[in-house]
Amino acid sequence: MELLEILIIVSAFIVLYDLYNLRSKKPTTILNDRLPVLALGAGLVIISYLYFAYAFLTSNYKISEVFYYTSSSLGWSEKLYASWASNGGSWLFFAFVFAVGYLILRLLLSEDKKQYSVYQFFDVVLVFMIIILIIQNPVESMLFTPTEGMGLNPLLKTPWMLIHPPVVFIGYALAIYALGFTFSQADSKPRLTRAMAALAWLFLTLGIALGALWAYEVLGWGGYWAWDPVETSSLVPWLTLTAYFHLLSQMTSAKSTSKDFMLLVTGALIIFASAVTRGGLAVSVHAFGTSPIGYVLLLLMGITIVYYLVNKSKKGWSYFEFEIKTDNVYNAALSMSFISIVMIAVISLWGIIFPIINSGLTGGDVSLDAAFFNKWAYPFVLLFLAGLIGCHFYEVLDMKKYSATLFGAVLLGFAGVVLEFPTSNMLANLGLPITAIAGIAVLYNLVNSLMKKRSAQLNRSFLHLGIVIVLLGILLSSTNEANYGELVGNTNGSLDLGEMELSFGEFTVIEPTGEIVADTSTFELAPEYTGLVLPVTVTKDGSDYTKDVYILLYSAHGMVSRPTVIRAPGYDVYLVLHPSTTVYRALAHQLEGIDYIPNEFVISVIYFPLMNLIWLGTLIMCIGIFYPITKMRKPSNE
Repeated sequence: MELLEILIIVSAFIVLYDLYNLRSKKPTTILNDRLPVLALGAGLVIISYLYFAYAFLTSNYKISEVFYYTSSSLGWSEKLYASWASNGGSWLFFAFVFAVGYLILRLLLSEDKKQYSVYQFFDVVLVFMIIILIIQNPVESMLFTPTEGMGLNPLLKTPWMLIHPPVVFIGYALAIYALGFTFSQADSKPRLTRAMAALAWLFLTLGIALGALWAYEVLGWGGYWAWDPVETSSLVPWLTLTAYFHLLSQMTSAKSTSKDFMLLVTGALIIFASAVTRGGLAVSVHAFGTSPIGYVLLLLMGITIVYYLVNKSKKGWSYFEFEIKTDNVYNAALSMSFISIVMIAVISLWGIIFPIINSGLTGGDVSLDAAFFNKWAYPFVLLFLAGLIGCHFYEVLDMKKYSATLFGAVLLGFAGVVLEFPTSNMLANLGLPITAIAGIAVLYNLVNSLMKKRSAQLNRSFLHLGIVIVLLGILLSSTNEANYGELVGNTNGSLDLGEMELSFGEFTVIEPTGEIVADTSTFELAPEYTGLVLPVTVTKDGSDYTKDVYILLYSAHGMVSRPTVIRAPGYDVYLVLHPSTTVYRALAHQLEGIDYIPNEFVISVIYFPLMNLIWLGTLIMCIGIFYPITKMRKPSNE
C-alpha cells in the first residue's frame, strides 16, 4: 500500500473522530479539540490531491492514473486538468474542493456550538467522499514505472476542461454548504444559507453554460444541448435552486421549512447527479462507466434526507407548504413561476429516472430523446414567461388586465401556428408572442428601476432579461437552423449552398507529433497524432470569413475531428471534417511517415442563426445573479 492510499484511509478515521467529538457531550481538551482534528482530517485530503496533481505535473508514470491520462508532450495546464479527467481523479479533486471550503468555514465560524449540526452533516458528506476515493483508488501505483504515458483524450485537451469541471464542483460544494446551514441554530443562519445558495446558483449557471459551450465548440455534437442524461442531471438541481429563490414568505407558512426543503431537494439531486455522471447509473455519451459508487451515493442521498427530516422534526413545523396566491398580480406571477420551474424539474428528472428503472426491470438500455423533453417541458416554459410578465408589469396591470394580456399572447401564438408565421416551427410560433411581451415587461421594469434607483428590482430585471434573451435565441436559432448534411468537396474547389458559398484551399499536413504508449501489451512508443488542416472561406451577404478545419488521427484514440465554428454578427456556420476513407488513408500514411495528401473530403455544414443571443443572455443572467452577492455582507432581515 502506497503513502497516498494510507493518507486517504487515515483521513476517513480522523473525520469520523471529529464527528464523534461533535456529537459527544465531553468538554473540549487538548486531545479532542475539534477544530485541529478536522484540520488534520481535511488537511490529509487536501495534501493527497496536491501530491496527486504534482505527480501529473512531473509525469510520475508510476501512478497508473498519470500513465493513462498524460504524456510528456502535454503542457503544464493540460497535465493539471488531466488530474481530474478520470472518475477517480475527479472525485479526489471534488473531495479537495469540498475539504478546502469546509475547512475555511470552520476557521471563519470557529467552534460555535450552534453550528455543530452543520459540521456533523459536512463530516458525513466528507467521509462518504473518502469512501468513494478508497473504492476508486485513483492513487494506485503500477508494478513498474513506464517511460511514457498514453496521453490525454483529445476531446479533453481544451481550455474548457481547465474551467468547466472546477466551476461545477465548486457549485456542487456550495449547494451542499447551503443545505448544511439549514441545520444551524445560530442567528446568522438565514444570511449564511442564502449567501451559499446564491453563490451555488451562480456557479451552477456558469457550469451549465460552459458545458454547453464545450459541447458546441469541441465535442462536435452539432449543438449546445442534447438532453443527454449527464446534461439533464446537472440542469435539475439548478432548476430546484432557482425555485428556492422564487419561494417567497407570502407563498408559504411561517411554521414550515419550505425554503429549507427546496435546498434539501437541491442537495439530494446534486448527489443523484453525481451518481448518474460518475456512478454509472445512466447510459450517456460522456458519463463514466459502471461503478459501485453509484449505490454508495444513493445511500448518501438517503442519509441526507433522513438527517434533514430528523433535524427539522424537532421544531414541530411542517416540512413543506405552498399556497397559490391570486390576490394580486405579483403574487399570482410568483406562484406561476414557482410551479413552472418545479414542473420542468420534475419532467427533466423523470427523463433521467425512467431509463434507469426500465434498465433495472428489463435489462435493456433505453433513453428518452429531446422530443420528449421539448414536448412536455415547453408548456411550463410558457407558464414561466407568463409569470415574468406579471413580475415586471405588476405596477401597471390589475388581475383583469393581466389575464387579458396573457389571453392575447396565447391568441397571437395560435394565430402564428395557423399562419405558419414568423417561422415554420409550430412551437416557436406559439411561444414567440409571450416571449416578446415578457421581454417588453422586463425592459419596462429595468428602465423604471434605473430611474427610481431600485437596486433589488434592477438586479432581478437583469437576470430575467438574460433568460428572455436566451429563450429568444433558442426559439429563433433552432427553428431557422439549416443542416446541409455531409457534402463531398475538393481542394481548391467550392460548394454553392444557395445563400452561402464555401471555398476550400489545399490540405496542410500536421507532421507526426509527440510520443505515447499506444499498446499496453508491449509498451512500445508511437507518435501521438498526425493531422490535416484545410482552410475554408464562408461567403454570405457579401462578407467573407476564413478559418481552418482540422482532422486528426491519434495512435491511441483513432480519428478525431473537432468542429470549427465561424462566427458572424447574426449567425454561426458549423463545419466538421468527416473521417472518409480517403482522409483516413492519408492520415494513416502520414502516421507511418509516408507523404499522401488527399484531393477529396467529406464535410458537414450547419447554419445556426442568432446563436450569439444564447451566449449574450447567459452572460446577462450571470451578472444579474452576481451583483446581489456582493451586497450580502450586510445582515439579512429574513
